[in-house]
Amino acid sequence: MEIERQFLVDIIPSLPSGYDSILQGYVSLLPEIRIRAVRPMQGEEKFYLTVKRGAGLVREEWETAISSREFSHLVECLEKNTFFIEKRRYYLPLADGHVAEYNRHSGHLRGFDYVEVEFDNEEEARAFEIPYWFGREVTDDPRFTYGKLARVNGFQLAKMIMSQPPEQWAPYAMVMPDENAAPGAEEAEPGEPADGAKDVKDVKDTQDVQTAPDEQQEQLSGAERGSEDGHEMTR
Repeated sequence: MEIERQFLVDIIPSLPSGYDSILQGYVSLLPEIRIRAVRPMQGEEKFYLTVKRGAGLVREEWETAISSREFSHLVECLEKNTFFIEKRRYYLPLADGHVAEYNRHSGHLRGFDYVEVEFDNEEEARAFEIPYWFGREVTDDPRFTYGKLARVNGFQLAKMIMSQPPEQWAPYAMVMPDENAAPGAEEAEPGEPADGAKDVKDVKDTQDVQTAPDEQQEQLSGAERGSEDGHEMTR
């Protein structure tokens, strides 16, 4: 069982010098079967095979260690049209005793960072006080799964996740009826938008103009992130 919450990052924190280099790929997307190589700054590289089911806050998870030979064999069996996920994972202790796992990607997801926190139970997870530098939560965002991000169009999806919440969360997803409207208000003619519909479109058009995913990408991957050292994962 895995209980964790994931968030985008509003403010990039000061990162420690130590991190784990992670390379993971998907043998299957449904069910989700993942292989992962983890290389710490110190110590031996380790390899894992993981099966996950479900979505959101609580997921079923089964994981076992495998050998480097088994990992190399499974690399040849990756799902078609997927890339390896390449990232560095930094461990940041929080004031409440939890540990934030800060994930910084390279490869085809370079520029997309997020942070996650694991919990012992659901009550603890829901009572978690979100640090000021955490951004929008993506735990329940149906687009935010590595199975989807590993695909060839994964970075385009990542930019969408960074730029706007899923459609069902949009604040202007629907127009509430006006309780003060006069009875027998005139209905829209066929082919004409109902009252309020044009307003919603205008709001959406304004949001579209203001959304600039490419600029956000530059902001995340530009000079403020600082240069990164070597220590790249060898496939």
